[in-house]
This record gives sequence, C-alpha cells and structure tokens, in this order.
Amino acid sequence: MPARQFEPHYRRIIADIRERIASGEWPPGHKLPSTKALAEMYEVGSPTTVRQAITILIETGELYGHQGLGVFVAERA
Repeated sequence: MPARQFEPHYRRIIADIRERIASGEWPPGHKLPSTKALAEMYEVGSPTTVRQAITILIETGELYGHQGLGVFVAERA
C-alpha cells in the first residue's frame, strides 16, 4: 500500500492539490472547486479537513483566496 494512505487526510489533500498544480491541470489563476465539492472529491466527511489543507496552501503562497469569490492557484514565484 502507498505510504500516503497512512498520512492525515489534510496532508493527502495538500499533496494532491500540489500534484494538480505541478502537472498544469490547475494552472495559475484556476479557481478551485468549493470546499464541499473538494470534501466529496477527496471522500472526507468534514469540509473542515479541506479547509485545513487550503489554509496551509494559502499560508505557503501556493493558493490565494478572495472573500466571496473562492480560492485560486497563485502565480509561481
């Protein structure tokens, strides 16, 4: 089994979002799906887990949020 299955859910979500950004699937400026949609996509019971992952990615500058508009992929530094 892959080691990622034993990681906390928020870490697996962070890793997947980073992979999508790196692959170009989610380019700079791309709007992420809603927290609810991401929770369903990652099969986590609580949107709080998704918010935790997004908060970390915002803090690292990989994503940014606009109140009322959503969360977006940041430009690469």
